[in-house]
Amino acid sequence: MSADRHSMAANDKTRRMVILSVWAVVLLGLPLWWKTTRVYRAELPYDSIDQWNQWKTCQPKFPIRVNLHLSETKQQQSGNNPTLSDVTQGVIRRVQELNTAHGVKESLLAVEFIAGKPWTGSINKDITGKDKIRFYRTSTVPGTYDFYISPSNVTHASIRSQRQGFIQVQSWNTDHIIDTIVETSGAVFGSEERIIRQLLNTNEDTQGVRKVQDQLKTVKYAPGYQLTFSLFSGDASNGVREWKMQEVIHGEAAVPLVEKTKPYLAPFIKTMSTVSKFTIESQIQHYASLAFTPQLDSSSQEYYLTPDALPNFINAAEWSLASTVSSLPSLNFLTYVPKPSESPLVIKTGPGAPKSTTNSFLIPRWGGVAILNRDTDRTKRAEEHPEVITVQDLEPVMRVFLTQLRDLMGVTDLSTTAQSSSSFPIVFHKSLNEAPTTWELDNLLRRRSAENLVDSLATISSLARLVRDTPNMVVLDHIQRDVTDALGDIGRSCQHLSRQEYVEALAASRDGLVKSETAFFDPTMVSMLYFPDEHKYAIYMPLFVPISVPLLMSLLREVKRLKEKKKQAQEDKDKDSQGHDDRNIKHDKQE
Repeated sequence: MSADRHSMAANDKTRRMVILSVWAVVLLGLPLWWKTTRVYRAELPYDSIDQWNQWKTCQPKFPIRVNLHLSETKQQQSGNNPTLSDVTQGVIRRVQELNTAHGVKESLLAVEFIAGKPWTGSINKDITGKDKIRFYRTSTVPGTYDFYISPSNVTHASIRSQRQGFIQVQSWNTDHIIDTIVETSGAVFGSEERIIRQLLNTNEDTQGVRKVQDQLKTVKYAPGYQLTFSLFSGDASNGVREWKMQEVIHGEAAVPLVEKTKPYLAPFIKTMSTVSKFTIESQIQHYASLAFTPQLDSSSQEYYLTPDALPNFINAAEWSLASTVSSLPSLNFLTYVPKPSESPLVIKTGPGAPKSTTNSFLIPRWGGVAILNRDTDRTKRAEEHPEVITVQDLEPVMRVFLTQLRDLMGVTDLSTTAQSSSSFPIVFHKSLNEAPTTWELDNLLRRRSAENLVDSLATISSLARLVRDTPNMVVLDHIQRDVTDALGDIGRSCQHLSRQEYVEALAASRDGLVKSETAFFDPTMVSMLYFPDEHKYAIYMPLFVPISVPLLMSLLREVKRLKEKKKQAQEDKDKDSQGHDDRNIKHDKQE
């Protein structure tokens, strides 16, 4: 009997050791399994991102210096004429009063008026003479301008291309001079102030209105763009075999030792290189027929396209627009030569309506299209090369493309905004080579810097929200590093802006934009290391359920046996105690 009990006790001990060893393996393996299957997540600087979104780390400022130069011609004749210091102090005081009246606590486009050197001469005489222009100070620093004020019969402002403004004042007294300077400054910088304030506004509704109204045509900023000029010929019967686009773009001579043509695009690209770089290519494609048939106006014998048909003008199914593989955003400029059976082809609203003067249209954020109608009478071109589209043919087309490129790049025409907000004429002079003026370039530098700051922070904030809302998303160290570096570039750009270093500010904001987009679109963010909880359950349940059921059942049975054994031992103990008591009672009775 004792041997059986000893054997049963040994078996129970062995069984318990087996169960305990299996459970020990499971309990020790669970942390290892959790560690090896856990998604790695580097910590992002959430606090810094939140502070930047509210502009608490650094509030972007766009300082502008305006040097005022007052004519001495009248001052020398009488001692009652205004002084430069009085005019400067009066302009500063008047601007502060206007900001207070409009509820502007602090202007983002902080215009600082400084008393410059007095000057002599007459604007009517000097600004038209090449010999006199050297006496005017020309600023080479973006954001620093010179206003020259002199008396005249009429109030008038002339904004030159090289950061110069010439203001003629009819009433030569301090108050009228101050009013004219303040109004000129508001007309030149007021629209830019409103745009930048809307850009930096954290209100999402305001940003949405701004994006719809102001960025409908402008392409998203990029460090570089690819310009593709394409010639699409509707039919080979029109005889087009070649076009002189390279000569028009760069001003190259078609024939050696021949005078070069006027370069239309090269000056624009050279000036805009401060903002973005450009690569240029051209191509020709024949038999590029339209996807629809133009309508015929019998009164003028012209085929025409209505504005409703223009969205379907690009035959994407048959026209090959991409000629090379490039990572740069592409802007397409398409010259379409209709086939003789559909020529001349014009754009107008209907029969008898006036036709478009440029015969072209702009496709927002994509490019532009110009329709070129060639002379179908070959006898008029007998001595020329009818199969070649000459420089003279392309000059009006290139002027249209240059205007469209300005709109796509966001170059603001200041004359349109200034005339609507001024009580006297303000003339903005264009550059002689069709390139953006220094005023337009400075405006673009400041606005693009603000856009890059906003877009960078929007991208980083979207990444932070995505990581917060998706606990199992992979966040590697290089993503954390890109986000941190992007915030650092945003901070550098903000500091450069406050020091009026607009070129450096744009470069820093460009780096921040590139790094933020690199982090957001990193392929490891959605790689195979990312498993939602549902995927984990689907993968591990077929493995763990069959194993866990026997383990749990064996553990429950062993616990049940222990309870029963403990209960049996207690009952035996009680029986032994009862028997011992009975024997004691019997012994007491016998005595």
